[in-house]
Amino acid sequence: MSLPATPENTEENAHSRDGTAPGAAVDAENGPIDVDLQVIIQRWPDLPEAVKTGILAMVHAAGTAD
Repeated sequence: MSLPATPENTEENAHSRDGTAPGAAVDAENGPIDVDLQVIIQRWPDLPEAVKTGILAMVHAAGTAD
């Protein structure tokens, strides 16, 4: 019987809050979420599929702010 491997350098492998990708989602842990966006997030599961599709189409059509 073999024992499970124990990771080395656990401190180096730990989750880093500073290691997020640029443009990553923001939450209460690392910054405020826009009030309007929070409403969309909270109500998303109950929205009809046609409304979700429309919202996503508008977001994609808006492009990026580069």
